[in-house]
Amino acid sequence: MPTPSPATGPRLPLSLEVGDLTVCFTWQDDRWAHEVVGGDGRRWRSVEGPGAAGGDPRWPASPVLVELSRLETTRGPAVLGVGRAGRSHFSLSVDADPTDPGWLRFEIACRLQEPPAWLGSTYHGPTGLVRIAPGLVTARPPATVTWAYAFSSGGILPLGETRGGGGPASPED
Repeated sequence: MPTPSPATGPRLPLSLEVGDLTVCFTWQDDRWAHEVVGGDGRRWRSVEGPGAAGGDPRWPASPVLVELSRLETTRGPAVLGVGRAGRSHFSLSVDADPTDPGWLRFEIACRLQEPPAWLGSTYHGPTGLVRIAPGLVTARPPATVTWAYAFSSGGILPLGETRGGGGPASPED
């Protein structure tokens, strides 16, 4: 049975280990932020707050997560999260990738109620900013857009095509 985050009071960090990777979620102001740490010490920290397109808080740099649950599945532990920015809603799952259990897989969905100015996940990584986006969003709201990526000790890899298009992870200088 999932254990929900407390509605009030302190929110304790939540972590998940997969192979030599650890993701740790910590409460930051009004949402959960996270950091992925590889066995070699390399780190990727989620960027929270307004995104790339003009600082519009309805389109944050990374999905807004306000509730987290950790649960045990037949494949091992997983973390589920939900949140909201503007009129749109986010959901997230994090677990071991089914095709390579040493990889940490992130799957994200956003239920759009208006066209996005920016949609995706942003990290501060060892080589600078990295953005992972679903690509060109062609669906008219209301619509659900998904994207997925996985971490290995070597970095971030976008996973397959997503509804609304598929986009690569792009480092930014």
